[in-house]
Amino acid sequence: MDFADREALRRAVAELDWYHTIDLGGGIVTPGAFDLRPVAGQFGIPDRLDGKHVLDVGPGDGFFSFLCEARGAASVTTVELPSWSAHDASPVLQEFYASEPAASVNIHDALGLAAGALQSKVRRTFVSIYDFDPAVHGTYDIVFCASVLLHLTDPLRALYRIFAATKEMALISTPIDDEASAETRALFRGTATGHTFWLPNRACLMQWARAAGFSRVEWVSRFELNSPPGKHGFHDMHGAIRAFR
Repeated sequence: MDFADREALRRAVAELDWYHTIDLGGGIVTPGAFDLRPVAGQFGIPDRLDGKHVLDVGPGDGFFSFLCEARGAASVTTVELPSWSAHDASPVLQEFYASEPAASVNIHDALGLAAGALQSKVRRTFVSIYDFDPAVHGTYDIVFCASVLLHLTDPLRALYRIFAATKEMALISTPIDDEASAETRALFRGTATGHTFWLPNRACLMQWARAAGFSRVEWVSRFELNSPPGKHGFHDMHGAIRAFR
């Protein structure tokens, strides 16, 4: 489409379901379920990323991919699921998606539209993080992974892949079980028809990263992330860490 035609862009934005609130310029802001702008500083992303090659695992609509570009990253690459039905989910849910294709959500067009509107150079790859192969998909100075681990039945297996893809540092954040125990614990909230599984506590999240192979792990922040009424309708306490190769 002609992205200079702001009315056409406004109509295109209105036709899509948005996960992230993204300012596309010219007074056009996507109606995301989550506005991450007020909490962007909680994720541990350096103020400048000049010369760095960044991998964004599970980018949603691309808010953090575009943020990393704006902070000077030499390149940003995404790891996105090939389709909604490719989610790590129970056999019950997989069977449902196979029998009801209309139940699947379009998970690619919003990022594509936002990238075009922002003239982004983000490079997109479509593969499960479980299947990410550095020999094929490359390694990156910084790997960013936010709000992905809770959607995985085996978060440690995903962290093995993140470790393999990381040259310098991984920035990892996820909803956490908000309790003060120093024991490594994770709350399981999975169901046969759901997409969320594990909520680690602070000690567990940091130990997951160490168990994946990272030599040093730093706690960055603890913050609340809310979705507005009528959207996802829940809030979670999040934790963010830096994990160094």
